[in-house]
Amino acid sequence: MPILNYKTMKNKYLLISFLFLASSLYALTTNISIGDSEGWSWIETWNNTGLIYGQGEYKNIGLKTAAYESDNNTDLLVHFDNTSINDTSGNYIIDSHIKNTQNVKLIGNASGVFRGSKESLTLYPEPGALFSGDSNPDSFSIEFWLNPSRFGENPIIFSYQGTIRDQSKNLIPQELICSLNDRKLNWKLNNIFYTEENNSNIELSGLTSIIPDVWHHHLLRFDSSSGLIEYLLDGQLEAIQYASMTGAEDGSILSPLISSTGTPHLTLGNNYIGYMDELRISKTFIQNPVLSRYQETTGNAVSGIIDLERSGSKLRKISIKHEIPEDSAIFFYYNISDNLGAMFDEANWMGFNPNEMFISQNKGRYLKIKIEMMTDGKEILTPSISHLNIIYEKNLKPLAPLYLKVTGRNHSVSLSWPKMSEPDIEGYLIYYGTKTGSYFGSESIEGISPLIIKGNKITSLDITGLENGKLYYFAIAAYDEAGFNYPGELSPETTCRPIPPGKN
Repeated sequence: MPILNYKTMKNKYLLISFLFLASSLYALTTNISIGDSEGWSWIETWNNTGLIYGQGEYKNIGLKTAAYESDNNTDLLVHFDNTSINDTSGNYIIDSHIKNTQNVKLIGNASGVFRGSKESLTLYPEPGALFSGDSNPDSFSIEFWLNPSRFGENPIIFSYQGTIRDQSKNLIPQELICSLNDRKLNWKLNNIFYTEENNSNIELSGLTSIIPDVWHHHLLRFDSSSGLIEYLLDGQLEAIQYASMTGAEDGSILSPLISSTGTPHLTLGNNYIGYMDELRISKTFIQNPVLSRYQETTGNAVSGIIDLERSGSKLRKISIKHEIPEDSAIFFYYNISDNLGAMFDEANWMGFNPNEMFISQNKGRYLKIKIEMMTDGKEILTPSISHLNIIYEKNLKPLAPLYLKVTGRNHSVSLSWPKMSEPDIEGYLIYYGTKTGSYFGSESIEGISPLIIKGNKITSLDITGLENGKLYYFAIAAYDEAGFNYPGELSPETTCRPIPPGKN
């Protein structure tokens, strides 16, 4: 059996004391976890930010992409974000033989993947849709983002097939086809603007070669007021035609005529190998297409008010898991105060470095966090945040003084108590009353219960104006920097009767 000398015992005692103290201090800290499996319900304000898919299974905070939204002019809108690919406008039923992927995406959470002849999308228009044949459109626009992986044999990006009848009731085939030929996009509108007197086959061919593995925006638009048909690549004009009797700007304008016989349908991606995103058909001439990946190059997310449970709680650290692609940026701010109204003052925001301990004393019950984000210079990359952990030390209620001594006097009592050793004690509250546990006394000259003692150095008090012989009940509590509205633990109750002179 080992022999413990004084030095060994002392060292072991110091070690045990240190471990106990360390574990006690650690136990005082509390954390609030935001993000990952806990979700982002703490975030109250989203300015050009939203939830995006990251590397894991949970959503991250990032800049909001410029995804289209349906309006009264939307005829078809496919985001490709969900496993079940659908038209969010509700005008088309989709028979899908493709999948989507988060690995190669531009806007939103995913893009559509096309792998050749066996994988395509077929869209069947519902009544009222532009290509349903029961209502002839005026102006219209067709737009999408395209990212080809390689160029196969005559890939068809977009195809509409239908038939119309001429005056002799003969069936006339019509089609609107967008294909990739010699790495350039080509549009054919055959009999879309059909007349008995005029050859209505219109073709627009791009001038710019498409680069593989690069996203480009493509837009075909028709203006019914002028007959103008344009094809734009990334907002730049590639080809122009006029739907008129002469094919020129000054000719009589032709109107589109959509099939009303058979089963009209749209097909996407036949023989195409690559990716597509944000397909939209609009019943209007899109004047200013959205060419940016994000709605804005900057944005922020602001938490709601986070309650740290008690005034004077100390903010120790805010840990954040985040990714900052090259040339993008994130800035972090916090606002902490015991004053709830201060949470709404923009001047109170203070910057901080995540994952670092706060050196200065950051105390308060209420906390808000703001995250500012900026894209890279090319506006194609966003920073993201997957998790946020707030570590704070809850300001525990002060313990009660070790004892409260009360001595009866003539129409008064004298109270005394030991000084508290806690450094943040700012005063005491003296409770008195005429029933046990009910401290609602009001007859003393010093005031109604509880009596506020400001200052830790004061350790005694005389309460006067009391009734001799009447039994009173007393207790004391300390308060710290949180203020006397947040008192600590109450001491054990003490009783006493004021006594007239000459009586014990």
